[in-house]
Amino acid sequence: MKLFCSLLLFFISNVVFSQIIFVTDDKSEADYLIFVSDNKSEADWIVMKTEYNSKAKQGYWFFADWKSQADIVIYITDDKSKADKIVFYTEWNSEIKFDLGN
Repeated sequence: MKLFCSLLLFFISNVVFSQIIFVTDDKSEADYLIFVSDNKSEADWIVMKTEYNSKAKQGYWFFADWKSQADIVIYITDDKSKADKIVFYTEWNSEIKFDLGN
């Protein structure tokens, strides 16, 4: 039972907090319409890009080549008024602000 609970906790932590992102060209298949801003103060989400899939976690985004690999599918729009979320990319992990509920 202890092993089962440990494995379940490991699985949940990897699935819930994994942030593998796929950028789609078809906004109808996107989970979120995103506007990328240069202004941190207007961002709903402040995230950090990572080059390694193994480092993907909440607020750390790894961009996948295939939709089937992704936890979240986004469409990037140039029109801020049509976006579900405004995103700012940071280089500092202390600035990360990410909550799927908000």
